[in-house]
Amino acid sequence: MANLSFAAQKTALDKACLFLRSFTLGQHGFTRSDGTAGITRVRNQCDRLSELFATGPYAKQAARIVASARTRIVAAQARLALLEKKR
Repeated sequence: MANLSFAAQKTALDKACLFLRSFTLGQHGFTRSDGTAGITRVRNQCDRLSELFATGPYAKQAARIVASARTRIVAAQARLALLEKKR
């Protein structure tokens, strides 16, 4: 059961990161509000993964995945800042 749960949480985070990456790279159709929503989505998913797998057999893998995802948040925040300067 924990394996399925970990896989499900990882998949949810991967999807959230893919959405956020699309915004960060400036793909057509992604707005500032999409970026803000994506950041929130990834942050919430990171928190969830960190809480659920703080200990146990998936703890190291979860920590590594969360650290990687948090760098995507920083990149998206930088893009948002650049877009704000253009206003």
